[in-house]
Amino acid sequence: MKLRIDMIKENVKCENCGVELTEDNIYVMEINGQKHYFCCSHCADNYIERKLH
Repeated sequence: MKLRIDMIKENVKCENCGVELTEDNIYVMEINGQKHYFCCSHCADNYIERKLH
């Protein structure tokens, strides 16, 4: 999913590894009604795994 980075807050970082996100590397996943931002699907999966266990 491509997003315009200016549509979301500036200085967005991956919630799993902390990499700064750009329009080219942003991966958004909705979890429990909230949008979470990651650099890739692996980080999203890792984040979910950590939060659920």
